[in-house]
Amino acid sequence: MNSQITPEQVQNLLTLGSVILLAVVLRLIGLAVWRKWFADDTADDGLTQEERDLRTAYRKGRRPR
Repeated sequence: MNSQITPEQVQNLLTLGSVILLAVVLRLIGLAVWRKWFADDTADDGLTQEERDLRTAYRKGRRPR
């Protein structure tokens, strides 16, 4: 068996590596966009911290303390 890598194997490795890299980059971009668009914007909701905590607890399905 030959221990050298053929050009076809190099091409396959580069293709597979680029697909994996693309998937990771898209996942990171998607996570950043999700956090930006769907984050709780607490700057202008007019609630106190206690009211905000209660709202968060209700959203997560927990009973407030």
